[in-house]
Amino acid sequence: MVAMFEVTGTTRKALTTATLLGGLILAAGGCGSAPTLPRVSAPPRPPAEPVISPEALASPAPRAPMRPGKWVASPPPLPNRSREELTKTLRANPRGPQVDSVLYGLGLHYFAEGRYDATIRHLQTLQSRFPLSPLYEESEYLLGLALQARGRYKEAFLPLRGSLSREKNPLRRGLLHAALGEVYEAQKDPLAALNSYVEALSVHPALPNTILLRERILSLAKTALATHQVQAAARRFRSGPAGPILRLEFAHRAAAENRPEAALAAARLFLKDYPGHPRREEIENFEKRLREKLNINQGRVGVLLPLSGPAAAAGERVYQGIQLALRHALEKNPGLRLQLAVRDTRSTAQSAGNAAAGAAELVGQEKVIALVGPFFSLAAEAAAAVAHREETPLLTPFAIRMDMSASSPMVFRNSLTNRLQSKGISAFAVQNLGIRRFAVLFPEDRDGRELAERFSEDVRRLGGRVSKMVSFAPEANDFGSQMRALGGLSDAQVASRKRARGLKKTDPYKIKLPFEALFVPVYHDKAVLIAPQIPFYNMQGIHLLGGRGWNNSDLIRYGEKYVEKSLFVDGFFPDSEEPRVVRFVNEFSRLFGRKPDIFSALGYDAAMIVFSSLAKGVNSRSSMRSYLSRLSGFEGVMGLTDMGPNGDTKRQLFVLTVRKRRIEHLQMITPHRAIASGGVVPTEPGPEAAPAGPDVNQ
Repeated sequence: MVAMFEVTGTTRKALTTATLLGGLILAAGGCGSAPTLPRVSAPPRPPAEPVISPEALASPAPRAPMRPGKWVASPPPLPNRSREELTKTLRANPRGPQVDSVLYGLGLHYFAEGRYDATIRHLQTLQSRFPLSPLYEESEYLLGLALQARGRYKEAFLPLRGSLSREKNPLRRGLLHAALGEVYEAQKDPLAALNSYVEALSVHPALPNTILLRERILSLAKTALATHQVQAAARRFRSGPAGPILRLEFAHRAAAENRPEAALAAARLFLKDYPGHPRREEIENFEKRLREKLNINQGRVGVLLPLSGPAAAAGERVYQGIQLALRHALEKNPGLRLQLAVRDTRSTAQSAGNAAAGAAELVGQEKVIALVGPFFSLAAEAAAAVAHREETPLLTPFAIRMDMSASSPMVFRNSLTNRLQSKGISAFAVQNLGIRRFAVLFPEDRDGRELAERFSEDVRRLGGRVSKMVSFAPEANDFGSQMRALGGLSDAQVASRKRARGLKKTDPYKIKLPFEALFVPVYHDKAVLIAPQIPFYNMQGIHLLGGRGWNNSDLIRYGEKYVEKSLFVDGFFPDSEEPRVVRFVNEFSRLFGRKPDIFSALGYDAAMIVFSSLAKGVNSRSSMRSYLSRLSGFEGVMGLTDMGPNGDTKRQLFVLTVRKRRIEHLQMITPHRAIASGGVVPTEPGPEAAPAGPDVNQ
């Protein structure tokens, strides 16, 4: 009679170590015959796993589907007997000698064929029917792998862990570790899974499917683990085959988290520990970029301005604004380490001077985190090429001729452009004054043509239209023909029309014009010549509109009553009652003995934008670039400032008018937000006076 026991693992161990009367003779291939045993009181029996019938065991089972990317262990060596022969033996004598070896052999065959359900049934039957079989531990090893391969992770855990605790063979230990890694992943324990996969590669580097294991390790490190866990794993498995994967992932993680020191240390360890790694050249370049990043002086800002030569006066005004910004930034943040490194570009509107060389010195030798300047467009373009090459952010406070759409993503501009002036005056005229019909009188030069075209486009987008566009030569001083082209009439022509209509000389007569407002994009010297000719040619009730070129005290002196109620925009108004402007003007005047102009304000705001980023923790050139590109709602002395998608600032403008021979401030307008939202964003109105503004034509 064959001894049949159904016991737990603990009972089985006790029985194998106890002395049974007569002993239990075990054959090499299975359970042999045993003498009749005395009656022994059995321990309480645990719930038995279902035992599969011999007929069911001998029947083929369908192949289990495999999910993509699943790791499956290679099967142990197959037995000498084929699956068909073993099946025939089991069917012929399901309770004969050596059935345990037959069941185990069939389990091996089904595992190799990927029929894991059949493998599991045969091995569980072996363990249930033959708990004392010498193949029990082998069956537990194979059962754990089969359960894991089938995706029955909860059941697979105990046999895999039990087998791993006994296993000495490196290859089999590696297979068990890999299988446990997938079990841990299924149990949402990524750190344990990573450790198991790494152990699998460590105990046997030639493990089957190592590429998949490496992919699993990298995937866990990238998506499932915290950075400190990746760092700890990289240290723990530094000398193993997974070390380079973990070290490199930590380096990239640290760099992405703006921790360049930690990333550099990891990259250097990688190069030291893995000298022959195939990605060495890539890591060397990565380490070089990190080194350069850390070599910058995080509190040093480069300044590029014309401080000598013909444009020195303009450059000095900008630099004074930057100096005051430095003072205010340090007052607000006493612990902030700020320095200015300055280079004289000696540039003009027609020459870049030595802007490129100065930029290269500031970036390479001074290690600045960002550049403020240059002032003129040619100089800014020369410095921008250096900024692009060296990946250093540059913010110019003027450079209105530079094409930002074709510029580098490292280059930004804080200026008052023709585009911005056009948007400002058109938005105010249409949305605040309710004007819908316009005419444009413009000089045939670059600025005149650009402002006329942009104004016409902006008016159309706002729902208005430009009915007449008339030009004149830039050097013109007489505008009679232009007035007539606009629809104006001389006194003689008006008298002739009155007679033709039977009117008396004293009867009123108003010319019907196809426009309500006339936009004249000129400087004040032309504005004072054009304004008187409008009533001279009997055009009445026309709103005069202009840009920042009108904001000059000579407009009042020479324009007299003819410029009353005219409207124009500018980027800065030093007599503003805004507290930040009052403070800026008072301190600037006290320090430098004169009122600031728009160039001083542009320099101040550009510098304060950069300084504010440093106060908020920006500590690298790349993070500085990110800060500038996302700038929104910055409150400067020129009002609210946003950064546009092409690196050009979008800002508020001062809407100005003339009342009783004084230039006064009506309100602030935010053109880009006004046009986008269909409304304007005014501040508190208040009369303000403005001094003459400088004219720089570039």
